[in-house]
Amino acid sequence: MKTIAIFRDLRGLLTRPLLVIALVCCVSVCPITRGVAQEEQDSQLQADIARLDALRSSNNLDSIRKQIDLDSAAWRSRSPNAFIQYMYRACGELSSHEIGDKSQRALLLGQYAISVLQSGDLPLPQYIQFVEFLGFDPPVMDDAAWKGLRRQKAQFWLEGWLRVSKAIDPSFDFDDMPLLNIAPPRATGLPAGISPSAIKNPQLRAEYERAIAQNRTKAERYSQQYWLKSNGPRFFGEVEQYLVNAYSRPPSDLQELQQLLSRYIQDASVRDRVLGGVRKSEKQ
Repeated sequence: MKTIAIFRDLRGLLTRPLLVIALVCCVSVCPITRGVAQEEQDSQLQADIARLDALRSSNNLDSIRKQIDLDSAAWRSRSPNAFIQYMYRACGELSSHEIGDKSQRALLLGQYAISVLQSGDLPLPQYIQFVEFLGFDPPVMDDAAWKGLRRQKAQFWLEGWLRVSKAIDPSFDFDDMPLLNIAPPRATGLPAGISPSAIKNPQLRAEYERAIAQNRTKAERYSQQYWLKSNGPRFFGEVEQYLVNAYSRPPSDLQELQQLLSRYIQDASVRDRVLGGVRKSEKQ
């Protein structure tokens, strides 16, 4: 039997980037020097992304799939970070543009996003970026296949919810900001932000290096909590919306949803709100 899905277009996904502040970069005490190899890799990555952009105009989903499969395999073996960058752009092409059959496009997008989510321990912002690609479901799909896909996607959404919830520090003090430049020990007479190598005294240099390391750790922590504050509430809303939409679509399985919610979400009011949303949709 075929069923029609509740289709949620993700056209605006790439135009709403996740906010990540740059404090970690600002606390560096010396400029970053990029090697030739890195520049060549970046150039090749941009060329592969440009080729994808060009293929989009053909509206040939099969051609795009073959190119993504070829390029992603190469980048996976070459550089984990470049692989993630490439797949983010590839998923963006599929989520933001009407290319080929909607159901096949949704299946392909989900396949690629899940391949990245399963590729390793992604940093939380990247994990959430790829989970959000799972919001595009096939409009038409066999009931049995949809039921399995729905459960798999729901688990990724809920895993994201759990990771965000655990990472939030409700007592974090956003007024206690890291410094952009650390001052070396006063005895050196040197200005803030100077390279540690400029300090000849080994004890003073070590003291300065410890202070830099502590400030960098503080900056990373601040950046994480700021990202969570800026993006957590929006993501929580997306999780609830996806679960209500997905489990309102036949075949009904409130028992499965209840089990998943109990496993991942401690807040009973959230669980009740999601289940209530599904029950209300089923009555309409």
